[in-house]
Amino acid sequence: GSERHREMLARTPMGRLGRGEEIAAAVAFLAGDDSSFVTGSEIYADGGWTAA
Repeated sequence: GSERHREMLARTPMGRLGRGEEIAAAVAFLAGDDSSFVTGSEIYADGGWTAA
């Protein structure tokens, strides 16, 4: 990978980039019945950037 890619991975708490299916799982959760009691929330699928 490029130097920029390596730097981004080094700064990401999980040490890797997310996969498309991981983002799709978050979308499916929000669109499904399991999230029926979730209101006014933000779900960050960012590998821990906002938690660090």
